[in-house]
Amino acid sequence: MKPKLCQRVGNALKKASPTVLTCIGAVGVVATAVLAVKATPKALELVKADSRKNHDGDPHAATKMEAVKSCWKCYIPATFTGATTIACIFGANILNKRQQASLASAYALVSRSYNDYKRKLKELYGEEAHKKIMESLAVEKAKDIPISSASFVGHSSLDFEDAVEETRLFYDPISERYFESTIGKVLQAEYHLNRNFMFAGYISLNEFYEFLGIEETELGATVGWNSCNGDIFWIDFNHSKAMVDDGLNGEIECYIIDMVFPPDNTYLEDV
Repeated sequence: MKPKLCQRVGNALKKASPTVLTCIGAVGVVATAVLAVKATPKALELVKADSRKNHDGDPHAATKMEAVKSCWKCYIPATFTGATTIACIFGANILNKRQQASLASAYALVSRSYNDYKRKLKELYGEEAHKKIMESLAVEKAKDIPISSASFVGHSSLDFEDAVEETRLFYDPISERYFESTIGKVLQAEYHLNRNFMFAGYISLNEFYEFLGIEETELGATVGWNSCNGDIFWIDFNHSKAMVDDGLNGEIECYIIDMVFPPDNTYLEDV
């Protein structure tokens, strides 16, 4: 049990190390300033004392070099703390970049494997088999938020305030999540995603989740779509319906949101 506990603690500390170093760096900035302020009165007294000794009793005659020689030892604690703070800040940045690189590499591997699987499945068994597998994979409740996009004259929205729609169950294969929403809300999210994509030329997966009203994901911040390379100009969606067992009321309808062009981690390369 103890080795497993130590391993878990070690993994948790490793994962949180950028945050820990950032916090230490923030504390170090304050500590450096405090130590420097505290050392200054003592340093001034040393400078004046040495100036009187070397300049016939004049406390203000010391040159800059003489002043440094007289008081530099007073600032050793502040200098050490400042150097440690800088090391923590750079260390946090390096670790953060490594974690992002690891996440991107892991996603690239998963994405490549998924795309290879999907292509080979369609080659061997056809499009219908792919749909059936997606239906078998199959709840987060989407927030009821107004969906709109900024434009030159204000905001555009496809909402009808008085429209009453039936809430349905949806499934997102990328994040492997169920969520409840309406067909109108999902279609609006897809439209506004493509609208922003056309304007900016690139867009992240998390922006789609934001339009859907569900929680953003760590993966969603690192992957997306880019039209700069000329391969994709519109994000197409495939919708299919499946029956899934909710564990309480038996089988219920679930609508699967599948993407023809899945997002990848290179969407910011040409930006």
